[in-house]
Amino acid sequence: MKKENNYAGGLSNYIVLKEEKEVIFYLHNPYPDCLEIPDIMKQRFPSDYKSIVVNSLDEFKKYGGKV
Repeated sequence: MKKENNYAGGLSNYIVLKEEKEVIFYLHNPYPDCLEIPDIMKQRFPSDYKSIVVNSLDEFKKYGGKV
């Protein structure tokens, strides 16, 4: 599992898992911020990447995220 943390712009708490082609977003209160995720995914990631939203800090930290 190769991780890439990115904290630039928009929804800043996310982790990219390149091998799994997943982007893990941490949103304490997902709505309405979650509405921006499709645009972020289109702009920053290939079309075969999928997004996952977690609202548990413990779960986000399992992926190596830092808030």
